[in-house]
Amino acid sequence: MTSPSGPPAVGETAGDDATGTAEHEPGEPASSVASDGETARASTAQAQPATTQDAGVQRPYDRGPIWALLLPPLVGLALSLWAITTPSYWRDEAATIAAVRRPFPDLIHMLGNVDAVHSAYYIMMWPLVHLFGSGALVMRLPSAIAAALTAAAVAAIGRRMISPWVGLAAGLLFAVLPVATRYGQEARPYAIVVGLAALASYLLIRVLMADPASRRNWLIGYAASLAVLGIANIFGLLLIPAHAITVAFDIRRRGLTQDSRKLTVGWLVACVVAVGFASPLLVLGWEQRGQVAWIANNTSSSGLITLVTLTGSSLITLAIIGIVAIALILTSEAAGGTARRAAWRWQLAELSLPWMVVPPALLLGGSVISPIYTSRYVLMCIPALALLGGMAIVALGRVAGPVALVLVVLAGLSTQITQRQPYGHYDNVRALDQIVAANAKPGDVVLYTNPNAESFGAAYPTGLGKLPNIATKQAAIPSGTLAGTSVSVATLKKRLAHASRVWVVEINHCVSEPQLLNLSGVQHGPALTGVPLQFVKVWHERGDWIFLYKHGHGDQATTTACNSAT
Repeated sequence: MTSPSGPPAVGETAGDDATGTAEHEPGEPASSVASDGETARASTAQAQPATTQDAGVQRPYDRGPIWALLLPPLVGLALSLWAITTPSYWRDEAATIAAVRRPFPDLIHMLGNVDAVHSAYYIMMWPLVHLFGSGALVMRLPSAIAAALTAAAVAAIGRRMISPWVGLAAGLLFAVLPVATRYGQEARPYAIVVGLAALASYLLIRVLMADPASRRNWLIGYAASLAVLGIANIFGLLLIPAHAITVAFDIRRRGLTQDSRKLTVGWLVACVVAVGFASPLLVLGWEQRGQVAWIANNTSSSGLITLVTLTGSSLITLAIIGIVAIALILTSEAAGGTARRAAWRWQLAELSLPWMVVPPALLLGGSVISPIYTSRYVLMCIPALALLGGMAIVALGRVAGPVALVLVVLAGLSTQITQRQPYGHYDNVRALDQIVAANAKPGDVVLYTNPNAESFGAAYPTGLGKLPNIATKQAAIPSGTLAGTSVSVATLKKRLAHASRVWVVEINHCVSEPQLLNLSGVQHGPALTGVPLQFVKVWHERGDWIFLYKHGHGDQATTTACNSAT
């Protein structure tokens, strides 16, 4: 796809090359190719005599230059590796470390009780940790690689359905989104889940584009990708109803033929097989649903506003929506945008829009019955937005398109920098650990008032990890839990009464009287009332506070300390 003056720019749609947007594999049925190619050919017919191509013979698939294939994943990898070790582990990453450090049989025992939904990720990470340790680079590198491969998959979808330049633009757009590199720098499975969703969507379009003789192989690959997606995260299966809409659009174009009926049956069988393979985790996830009880009291990642900030910030989301809106206007007939329309294929919108809308809608709808929605569960929808944005960028043209991409980069620059600060993942557990390491004395103990913080001690070995948790009834490994089981409030207060010094870790907020909470945020009661402990000092790190108390009767109020914490 070159011209005498060289390959087109990212935003180029000009000239005869625009007619190549209707690429397909040899033997591909005409119904799977977008009608936009006909529009593009019509736009060039006035400038040149009719040819065999203008008469309807489709061009073979054009992958474009090799650099256009490599650039999106390389940019995605580079951005994910940028300062990857600088942010402290946060509470979820600490939970990963707490899980995978234990012997493998004990990990399997734990997964039968908690975190079964992350079992595939923990099992994947276990050998890495036991071979190379739990340093930030080791723990986060698989996610960085996943982010890079997702950019490649997004580019492959755009390239396969429209042109190498739409693929390039969409892949680069995904790679530069702050949310892509945020989760590409986290020791959790979300970047991998996003990548698997992109892979499953790519395989779906290969199914729809394949001729009947080769469709079976693509259906097998599609079923396998959905199964792995569901095993990686059960909420990934929400992609299936989104794909159902895409398939329905394709069947409608084909008409009710024998081939379309076979396609429908094949797709349904692939979905049933995938759900069947993931069903054991669905059962375990349902049995362990109490683990997501915290969602009911969470607003920072569970509200509707998170749909606007999912890309990294509302500014970036609005920028992409604006680019798509402008491209739609410029490609309209009223604006004389016939030539630009070669970059705009509605079949890609039929894939992207359901992918972007259906999973969040289903989770939000389910949350009306029982809170289940949180933004991390719908990160797999981000590639769909990148595909729409990639189409729009190319439709804007060789000058305005790259400018639009640069504007998105600039809109996300502040977020990119913030995410690479020590507190970039929210909790600065490393700083808390260093505070304890510098000030702890023999005999000190630690109390976590919120169970979501109980894995902090696993994240770093020098401070919190050396203090015994005074609330522990049975340790993590024997109990088959992430951080162990807890004693009753009465037993805890008896223990506290004999402690010489106690470090109290509070997360999310600072209160005048530390309260013991359960996983859903319900208070069990004040932690220190009636206990001979007096307040010494408080330290504040982003959304976390750590208090030091010593044995003796005195003031326990921390209101003033909360306001002046440093």
